[in-house]
Amino acid sequence: MSIFPENISTYGNEIDKLFWLIMLFVGIAFVISLFVLIYPLLRYSQKASPKAQYITGEKKKHFKWVVIALALLLGSDFIILYSEHDAWGQIESAPAKVDVKVGIIARQWNWIFVYPGPDGILNTSDDVIVDEQNSSLHVPINKNIAFELRSQDVIHSFFLANARFKQDVLPGRTVVRWFNLTKEGKYDISCTQICGILHSQMRNFVVVESEDKYKQYIDSLYKANGRAITMK
Repeated sequence: MSIFPENISTYGNEIDKLFWLIMLFVGIAFVISLFVLIYPLLRYSQKASPKAQYITGEKKKHFKWVVIALALLLGSDFIILYSEHDAWGQIESAPAKVDVKVGIIARQWNWIFVYPGPDGILNTSDDVIVDEQNSSLHVPINKNIAFELRSQDVIHSFFLANARFKQDVLPGRTVVRWFNLTKEGKYDISCTQICGILHSQMRNFVVVESEDKYKQYIDSLYKANGRAITMK
């Protein structure tokens, strides 16, 4: 049984593998550190311990342990960097085919979702805005969803645990990312940067649905009221 929330993204498994790899190296380092700390406490007592010495670490027999520790640290870092290359390459590079584009704007204390209007182009005058507390971002299943992340005020962080996706959202900067979600349902979106007094209530959702239901939802937005949003 997995300790993580259910994965619904195409690259989620790669993130999970990286987690366990990093956990392995950190766990080994943790055990070694505990041994080095605890063993002398158990091995020696006030009577059995020799007189304390000041060791500079310059002698060969001492310095070699610095070199060994450094080599192990660099080796583990290299393995992690090599293993994460493909995963981060997938996340940070736009897919060859983008099926849906959407804007996501953070503000205290809500996520605003912006859909392209009938012209199909984001950030134009006919964009449709959903700006309601605890609203949902609707996306079609098994489609490449590219989104622009922005902030109106302070630093926020867009976190969709089920997609293994987390990205800081910075004022004055637009970050473009994507995901492809593979299971229908309603999933939590939260902010993981403390962004003010109501940070804990900054909770929205992503609804993954069939393409037909997604089109029906978008059509209902078009029939309602759309307007372009102006960033501060």
